[in-house]
Amino acid sequence: MTIPWTPHRTEFEFRRLSGLLGPGVPVAATLSAWDAGEPELALEDLVDQLSDHHTPLLRADRAALLDLAEALGVSAGATSALRWCPDLEAAEEWWWEVENSPRATAIASELLREIAPGHPLHGIPLTPWLECGACDDVLVRLDDENARTGRTPYRIAVIHPTWSRHPETPPSPVASVYDQALHALDQLETCFHSTPNKD
Repeated sequence: MTIPWTPHRTEFEFRRLSGLLGPGVPVAATLSAWDAGEPELALEDLVDQLSDHHTPLLRADRAALLDLAEALGVSAGATSALRWCPDLEAAEEWWWEVENSPRATAIASELLREIAPGHPLHGIPLTPWLECGACDDVLVRLDDENARTGRTPYRIAVIHPTWSRHPETPPSPVASVYDQALHALDQLETCFHSTPNKD
């Protein structure tokens, strides 16, 4: 039997799920939107905050967020956004965030060595963002001048470093460039699910 989404249950679930945000994430605006009678906006903001901070989620919490989003009519955006939140119950994570970490520094240094003149990404500053747990692929943000100044959106690339510690002959290291980050995430997900012995 499905429990109906009464106003009381809806608010209770929203406030409980807001508690999933980390301590450094501002939740006041999200709660204010709810209190102002804009539950759809509040839930969209909550899901965006969870997504932006790659907040790991239990499957039950992910399902509750998606159920609430469906009840409020914002399920399409929530489904896409929550893909950026790792599964806390997965046997192995298929990606993890590396941005602003020592690992990101190591990846950026290696890519700087490997990407030689003639490679499509040569000379473009790259910010490592995610690393795949099933292979050596990394998802990076292309920090070109137009994106930094807001004239164009950031593009995303999935690169397979060789870890050779020397310049490679283009087109190595192999790279795929995407205009939408979710398409890059699709590539990482395909890699993970195509690797033997992964559930």
